[in-house]
Amino acid sequence: MLNERQFALLDELESQPVSLGVLAQKRAVSARTILRDIDYLNFTLGGKARIHTVGNSLYQLEIVDRKGYFQLLQRHDNDDRMLALLLIHPVISRAQLAEALNLPDTWMAERLPRLKKRYARVFTLASRPGSGHYVVVDRDKRIILLAELFRKDPLVFPLVGIAAGSFTALLENCRSLTAWPDITPDYRASMILAVYALRHQLVAKGLHPAAEALQACTERAGLWMSQAMLSILAERLDDLQQEARRITPEYVTGILASLTHAGQPAMVDAQLINDLTGHLVRCVAMPKWLPEHRQGSMNHLKAAWPAAFDMSVKFIHHLRKSRDIPLNDSDLTGLYFACALERHHHESVPVVLLADQNAIATINKMAIERAVFNCRVIVVRTPDELCAIRQELAPGLVINNSHYPLDERQGCVLTIRHIIPAAGLDQIKDFLASAFIRQQPTRFFPAESYFHYRNGPNERWMQVVAAITTRLRQQNLITETEARRIEQREQEGENLIVNRIAIPHCWSEQPQPFRGFFVTLESPLSVNGEEVRHVLVACASAEHQQELKIFGYLASVLNRYSPQTIEALRDHDAFIALLR
Repeated sequence: MLNERQFALLDELESQPVSLGVLAQKRAVSARTILRDIDYLNFTLGGKARIHTVGNSLYQLEIVDRKGYFQLLQRHDNDDRMLALLLIHPVISRAQLAEALNLPDTWMAERLPRLKKRYARVFTLASRPGSGHYVVVDRDKRIILLAELFRKDPLVFPLVGIAAGSFTALLENCRSLTAWPDITPDYRASMILAVYALRHQLVAKGLHPAAEALQACTERAGLWMSQAMLSILAERLDDLQQEARRITPEYVTGILASLTHAGQPAMVDAQLINDLTGHLVRCVAMPKWLPEHRQGSMNHLKAAWPAAFDMSVKFIHHLRKSRDIPLNDSDLTGLYFACALERHHHESVPVVLLADQNAIATINKMAIERAVFNCRVIVVRTPDELCAIRQELAPGLVINNSHYPLDERQGCVLTIRHIIPAAGLDQIKDFLASAFIRQQPTRFFPAESYFHYRNGPNERWMQVVAAITTRLRQQNLITETEARRIEQREQEGENLIVNRIAIPHCWSEQPQPFRGFFVTLESPLSVNGEEVRHVLVACASAEHQQELKIFGYLASVLNRYSPQTIEALRDHDAFIALLR
């Protein structure tokens, strides 16, 4: 089994490269111990993932088989097995837990408080002196929680008469059930196992008509349950199905309308409404109250599309307040919003292709428009034609595919001879995505807005944000409304952090373009469990659609550097040097 230090190593190395010295220092162990952990992890992961060195002796986790990797971690996580025991038994002592899990009592004494804290938002883990520990939760939710554990791993807790073969047969029989169409066969099977495990605690009020169909399903798998227990199961499945039917596109449309405010980028369309409706139906029909302990990091997507994930956070907070719908994170809903924003905010970018050979020009024009999304290629034959075009419009890029010399120092000029290869197309994509900021970063991050904030070692994040926004407001760099929105966004959680730089931001209805204000900190501080060294306050306007890509550019550039390089930034000039 993996220990806590090894789990922490995997979490840290998945998000960014880290040196051996830093890994050892954080865990107060020797570098040799970390190397032994890495060797053991690489052996245990069995090819599904591997820790390897990158760059200047940094270590990073590379996940090859993501699904297999997280399933393997689940088998090494004792939290699920311990929670299953706590749910199945009305009361269980620490010694009984240790014996059942074959773990030391000292480990159990350390883990129980952490388990209580981890699931504090889902249920209460209480203790009874002289008896043991128990989960305070109602009957229906207890069934759901146990079903979640069985769905992740049907053998998370060994049940008499249930083996791998029995579960396979049960799953196959659940496929033939026609009732509860919004509940998948694997979730039905997990619910059956949950009720079977709790059969000595449950009391039925009456018989349900669907109990006979469930009895045929379970008995064919060799699982014997009373009509009373099957009635409880059928009643719970009915409740979930009925709740799912109340989620309609009209209901989702109303929520989105109530959350839309001035200055926010437009992203609501029919596809987004359909995506969110389907997602909520699945969340209601097959609840997942237990947050995933280890998820794939989406920090790069959140950094590229902060508007989408901000909207996702508001969407989830609204549902938590108005309905008891289990939405534990913003990642999946954030992806739906990000796709919608992508659909809405891609303007057609004009690209001028200077080419003096018709056949090659035609081939290159087709290749560029096929490879680069929303790109409109205009072919010109001579530099004079190029000058005339430039008087009519401002091209995002000029590709010199001719024998004429052009000065690339003027900007927006890329020279690629002959037929453009795949590497050249990638070069064009990168240039279009970042040229407008790379050429003039001080336009978006002016030097006069920089300052150093001397925060105290005990100063909290929201105090730092309030002090920084107050100073920016006093300098007339942001409005009072923008300051209030920035502070409100940071209070909502899931703060945007890119490689130790926190990016408090807001969406403004001001006509001004993107404004970024770089601030260095006197002392590092923790934000959402991540160490933050500097702050980058950003105000973005939805009217300037192209400039929304600045967030993606910032994420791609800042993640190229080691945390030590980011930590060493001392002023505005050093920050601008990174962006160039």
